[in-house]
Amino acid sequence: MQKINEPARQIDVLRQVDVLVVGGGPAGLVAATAAARQGARTLLVERYGCLGGLATGGLVLYMDAITDKAHERVIGGLPWEVLQRLDARGGLVEDAPLRLHVDSELLQAVADDICLESGVELLFHAWGVAALVEKGRVIGVVIESKSGRQAILASVTVDATGDGDIAAFAGARYELGSQCIGLNLKVGGADRARYQQFQREQPERARELREEIKRRGGFPLGLGSTPHSDIGVYWVNILGLSAWGRPGGGEGDVHAYFAGELSAIDVQHLTHVQIELRRRILLSLDFYRQHVPGFENVRLLAFASQIGTRESRRIAGVHLLTKEEVQAGMTFPDAIGRAGITYDPIGSYQVPYGSLVPEAIDGLLVAGRCISVDHWTLQGARLIPPAMMTGQAAGTAAAMAVASGVAPRHVDTAALQRQLVADGVIL
Repeated sequence: MQKINEPARQIDVLRQVDVLVVGGGPAGLVAATAAARQGARTLLVERYGCLGGLATGGLVLYMDAITDKAHERVIGGLPWEVLQRLDARGGLVEDAPLRLHVDSELLQAVADDICLESGVELLFHAWGVAALVEKGRVIGVVIESKSGRQAILASVTVDATGDGDIAAFAGARYELGSQCIGLNLKVGGADRARYQQFQREQPERARELREEIKRRGGFPLGLGSTPHSDIGVYWVNILGLSAWGRPGGGEGDVHAYFAGELSAIDVQHLTHVQIELRRRILLSLDFYRQHVPGFENVRLLAFASQIGTRESRRIAGVHLLTKEEVQAGMTFPDAIGRAGITYDPIGSYQVPYGSLVPEAIDGLLVAGRCISVDHWTLQGARLIPPAMMTGQAAGTAAAMAVASGVAPRHVDTAALQRQLVADGVIL
């Protein structure tokens, strides 16, 4: 590949803060809120114009993994507070107890409110493009925006980018995985009751139609609840592409179903997926409108503004949380939270603090789907409420590290646990 030399230049320092959170998705908005509530001067940098990530711009509206197999809630703290605040604004709907779907637009406003009320400074439309590292310690991040290239200095940085961008830029070791990449949408005019009746009364015909749309290169469509389902507004979860031009949905277990080869950190792959999925989704909607009862009047209301990435970098941490540990129901002396798991009988699992701490880089914590877990465990850890749970721990630990004058890896985990429990976290 041809290369050029980029000349060195000086850039302005935009801010100097205690805690910098890069990425305002589910993990990042909670991390920033938690840090600010501990008294840390906190800045949250987000590349889009809203917080919430895949729960807002990505139109992933089902809040999975909140409960265990007995339907007991296992996630509390700030994630639960966000959902309760959303419910108070009419932005939450329950299909059944604790089967929660959110309103993507109201969640953006709730996320703004909870961050700003907690004292978080927000910076939208800015990308973290480089890590500033001195003697193995992250001291800040370079951002780029319409204002140009600028630096933000911080005592502790939380990488909540989802893709582990800042950790990777800092030189952290990581594993790179891939799953199907999707693109969700909202539709109006659907009659879910009629569609469900058709599925019940003509299961073989429904199966034939699902197979036919797949043969045509499209996707089977479902109708996820929204607070506006009473007027026919639903969200549709699209599995997406597993490889260049090939829809996903492998045979076998949940991991085979989501398996993919496209890279979520390759801009050419992402461009291909974005264009190809729009085309295939429109094909699917046309097919359903013509052939599937309940979809006769369906209309596209919106494509998600953010692509549906499920896996990319998993940062190598002080502790790698593995399938064997989860299935054994292992508990950890440095546990920072618990999450439900739907694809294993164990029902729920603990996450250790060590999975948020890069193995060799100081001044940095990770939160969300880039934490240190193996590929099997990521299938649960990547979901929105578990990502929020890790965000609360990362933000709280970051503020405690600043207050104590220690590196994040040396935070007193017993004190961290006491603070998390006091803040409603379920260990």
